[in-house]
Amino acid sequence: MAEIGLLIMELVYFTMGLIAILTTLKHWKMNKNRMLLAALIYVVAVLFRSTIDIAIYSFDLDIDIKVAGGITIGMILGFILFTIQLEFMFYLKNLPKLYTLPLFCSFYLAIGRVLVDSPMPFIIYAMIVSYGSSYFLIKDGRKSRNGLAIGMGLFFFIWGLGQLFQAEIVFISFRIVAMLALLLGTKGFYEKYVFVNVEEEQKIMGTWIAKLVVKE
Repeated sequence: MAEIGLLIMELVYFTMGLIAILTTLKHWKMNKNRMLLAALIYVVAVLFRSTIDIAIYSFDLDIDIKVAGGITIGMILGFILFTIQLEFMFYLKNLPKLYTLPLFCSFYLAIGRVLVDSPMPFIIYAMIVSYGSSYFLIKDGRKSRNGLAIGMGLFFFIWGLGQLFQAEIVFISFRIVAMLALLLGTKGFYEKYVFVNVEEEQKIMGTWIAKLVVKE
């Protein structure tokens, strides 16, 4: 019964991600923005992992099988996802010299996991990638009034918070909230309702005051 609940939650997560992909793809076709393309590739990777989770809940698959040392199939998928996430950040920052860094980080952390059966290096790596990415994206998003950057930043931050909890249902709940934040970013929610257009407000206020003066 619990597996059915987790499956339903994962399907909700996947559906929201699919809508985000379709919306982002539509915008990218119109303006060919590099951030839209990078976000599109990343969300596709996220949903690929989600399809695996759906299969796990549907057919009771086990991805905690150890491949070598402390390395499991689930951890390999995690390394792949974090590698793509770092590549996403370096692409947005236009830092081609750092494109190979995520590959080296994941490789050496994987070797370390084989030699030393401790999850802490992986957890620390995941937190640095998630929170570091969220910080830069939210900061840049606020500066440039880019709702998609805000949405991606919130996605990384909330998803990273979910990693701190061992209970699977709590983690999936955080993932759903994270995907909702991203979906709102693709829909222009933050530009419309969060970012305050100071110049426009001053213009409206000036017009309102002018009308009051005329009436008097």
